[in-house]
Amino acid sequence: MARVLPFSALLPSLESHLEADDGAAAFNAPPRSSFIRPLLDRVDPTAELGRLRAAGAVLRDARPSLYLAEVYSTAGRLGGPPVRFLLCALTPDAAEPLETGAYRPRSAQVEPALTLAADDHGVLRDLLAEAAERSSVVWQGTFEGAPVELRRIEPSPVSRRIQAALDEAPLRPLAELDERRPSLAAVVPLSDPGLHFEPVHRAICGLETFDEDTFLKLVTAYARIYDLEEPLTSPRGVGMANERLATLVRGHHAVLLVLPGGRGKILRFRQGLDLAHLKGAPRNPTLRSLDLALLNALVLRTVLGIKDPEEPNHPQVFAVRGTESLVRGVESGMFQAGFALNPPPLWEVRAVMEAAQTLPSKTLRVEPALPAGLLFLDPEA
Repeated sequence: MARVLPFSALLPSLESHLEADDGAAAFNAPPRSSFIRPLLDRVDPTAELGRLRAAGAVLRDARPSLYLAEVYSTAGRLGGPPVRFLLCALTPDAAEPLETGAYRPRSAQVEPALTLAADDHGVLRDLLAEAAERSSVVWQGTFEGAPVELRRIEPSPVSRRIQAALDEAPLRPLAELDERRPSLAAVVPLSDPGLHFEPVHRAICGLETFDEDTFLKLVTAYARIYDLEEPLTSPRGVGMANERLATLVRGHHAVLLVLPGGRGKILRFRQGLDLAHLKGAPRNPTLRSLDLALLNALVLRTVLGIKDPEEPNHPQVFAVRGTESLVRGVESGMFQAGFALNPPPLWEVRAVMEAAQTLPSKTLRVEPALPAGLLFLDPEA
């Protein structure tokens, strides 16, 4: 089990308004602040953070504490309660990461490792709400048009109850933690009603043998093909395609095939497929129920013959954020074709956690996003 600890925080002089970074099209691009970009651009951000501390450019909180980041919707406080992230130190003996992917130990003190906490009965959610009422505000601002508040949870009975609850709860960080020392983490309970997942789509490029007609003939062995009524080059077409993809009968799995010229087709996987005999299919039955696992095993590996499409930084398979970005990439010729996915439902992610399995790299994004740079973990504490 992971162990959540209070930590000595370094607080930068934050602007009153955080804006998305110029590279926001990149996956998980951090927001702009006076410190986060220079830190991440360094070869060793942790060492640079130590130098900033020694120079007095960041202020150290007097006593180790837990912190609470509250992210509201763009409608502000009238839009409902915020999503609450517990900022804490997470020990190296924490649970395995939920997604495979490149490990960046250099930024473990700077960028919070987003961590999902199983909270089936809402205990952690209620504790964070109680802590919010009793905590003091450290900073207020906005990020991408949404109000954000940073609060300090002083050492108290409620902070000890939060730690006790998390000592028993399954915790799964989306990325690997630093193996040498505690990492800065942002824990969010799966029971938070404002939390939702966004899918990360897939695009292919550089396949010399790819032929659209041949592909469509071969894929019929695994999926039924349905044409779309509207082109994907219009917002209406993208909206209708996403709606149709999301409203399929429960139990059916499907992806949206994006082709040049704004053409799109729904690939609805056939029921009763025996995936156990396929070499590229996950051995675990829980993982075999994921749309991305079916796409990787049936379409990318079996039909297109791509080797290890689930591997991070694959030269022919690319993770793309947003259906509109996927369509633009195919239209511009950057990609040969794209595959848009539904987000994994919360219960499916919970089942993966319960089965102690790991998702492929860049399977999902958690929304709303927590801005980086609110505070840092003091590497010298």
